[in-house]
Amino acid sequence: MKGPDDRRMRPWMLLVPVGVIVLVTHSVVLYYVVAHSSLSAVVVSGVIALIAIKHVGLLGPLYELFRRRPRR
Repeated sequence: MKGPDDRRMRPWMLLVPVGVIVLVTHSVVLYYVVAHSSLSAVVVSGVIALIAIKHVGLLGPLYELFRRRPRR
């Protein structure tokens, strides 16, 4: 028989609703920014891609990939 604390929410389970809330908040903000400006879709998607790359932390490895290495 299982104990009573099996029904409690685990800390990692909070990541799903927090992630959904963050995603919805970002989407609403971006919707209002795009709706009230005259930027093209290409510019907006490029900025979103750069923000996502920076936010996730892929800018360092991407820079390392394209950096010129000295020849020996």
